[in-house]
Amino acid sequence: MADLETDLKKKLLHLFNNKKYSEIEFEIELLGDVNKQPTQIITIYATSKALNNSSKKEDFIKAAYFFEKVYVSNKSNLDMLYNLIIVSIKSREYKYVSPHLIERYKVDNKDEKVLEALHKINFASGNISEAHFYSSQLIKVNPNYPSVWEDHLSSLNYITSKSQSDHLKYALEFDRLPKIDDNSLLKINNNFKKNKIKLAFLSPDFKTHSVCFFLKDVLSKINKKDFEIFAFSNLETNYYDGMTNDLKKSFDEWYDIKKMSDIKFVNLARSLDIDILIDLAGYTVGNRIQALRTRCSPVQISWLGYCNTLGIKNMDYLIADPNLIKKEEENLYSEKILYLPKIWNVMSRQKNLPIVNSLPSKENSIFTFGSFNNFSKLSNETIKLWSKILNNTNSRLILKSGSTTANSTIKYIVKKFKEHNVEEKKVLILDKNLTREEHLKQYNKIDVALDTFPYPGVTTSFESILMGVPVLTMKGFNFNSRCGESINLNLGMDEFLAADEEDYLTKAIQLQKDLTKLELLRGSLRERALASPLFDVDNFTNEFSSILKKVWNNYMDR
Repeated sequence: MADLETDLKKKLLHLFNNKKYSEIEFEIELLGDVNKQPTQIITIYATSKALNNSSKKEDFIKAAYFFEKVYVSNKSNLDMLYNLIIVSIKSREYKYVSPHLIERYKVDNKDEKVLEALHKINFASGNISEAHFYSSQLIKVNPNYPSVWEDHLSSLNYITSKSQSDHLKYALEFDRLPKIDDNSLLKINNNFKKNKIKLAFLSPDFKTHSVCFFLKDVLSKINKKDFEIFAFSNLETNYYDGMTNDLKKSFDEWYDIKKMSDIKFVNLARSLDIDILIDLAGYTVGNRIQALRTRCSPVQISWLGYCNTLGIKNMDYLIADPNLIKKEEENLYSEKILYLPKIWNVMSRQKNLPIVNSLPSKENSIFTFGSFNNFSKLSNETIKLWSKILNNTNSRLILKSGSTTANSTIKYIVKKFKEHNVEEKKVLILDKNLTREEHLKQYNKIDVALDTFPYPGVTTSFESILMGVPVLTMKGFNFNSRCGESINLNLGMDEFLAADEEDYLTKAIQLQKDLTKLELLRGSLRERALASPLFDVDNFTNEFSSILKKVWNNYMDR
């Protein structure tokens, strides 16, 4: 028997070294119930599922189950806890890891991996205040931790109590971290004797993603006589899809940089003599902030993917519109503001849109509000206000996130509404749709969309309007919080713009009292939107190109 065990271990080790993870799982499953195997075998099994490129959500959940089993048997084995963290985040299911993180935090409140996990899990669950607390703690423990600073800065957009001054203060603190300093860095070429402006776009989201819904048609309309267009894709190539293939047609050159170090990426951009680089990520997942801080091109611009200041010295401009940043507020942004005259972005037109149905409340006995914004945008203040609306009207609320949602997150959201005395049957949470068409059809279930605050929707607002569903939004205090405001103003929908929470409540209650007016609006809203600046790609692209030319001419005339 001892020889058999030794042979098995040798075989598993050989398979593991050769990354034959599926074969490892098969061999271990042949032994019988994995639960009854020795700890070492269980650990190998869970690790294989964690590393296997073929693993799906259910595999990561199974790995979490076994990592927890091993960790509970010996809580001094922190590697098992750290592995449990990894697979829990991959699966977006946190029931196995959450209790142990809290327990471990009480034992050691300076464990960086535990603090980072508590931040990520709370953020993913919509508990933004808690997420912000743990990222703040982690920064105190290790102030030179760039990725945590990035998460911390991104989370500020979701917190009502944080002002634009707070955003700028924290962003400037982050930019004091050491930059890339390497002797191999190429110098930026200042020889401008060329006919076209070399314009590059940097993004981790060149796929079916919100950013590309706004980027796609603009790229195809940019005049190639004036610009040579480059793509720097920071996306794993196995995530490329049909949208990626469509985008590639509009670029003159495409570079996959996901596996490049920051130094190699900076040198690539400099070797190509890129004139203007537009960053489409900001502090969102998959960014290359450290490369941008070093400077990849003579002119660097932030646009589209992150609607706030980055606070970094080498980000020269931020594209906005007059509704988003007031002239007297420009000192609260580290970048110079480039104002597009109407709106800061424009959605690409989609063919074969689903039909707009009649007002749902005309067929149902209840009025339906809805929000398809990511659940991380459901601030405590938003839920509290929506609860007042539900408790004071004969209505229900449909929620749906654009990303796969953990069961624990759904339970947390329902719990929050219950705390404000909302009956559970009044809040319906839909699953994520597999196709964009299926997603858009879900708007046919909604009478009026309610916008989140202080982080409103953008893509979801454009979609809602396209499907004949008006969006009730609230005035904000900075770029990020005013996105809904700019959308409604450009659409001429001032009556769906609330001045404050009290006005928001009053408007929401009043809206369900005149269904005839709402029905007429529903029938005309798509046509109205398509005729507005929200979808005027030709005019937007001309204004966008003009601004870029002006910026480049100003740089050359320095």
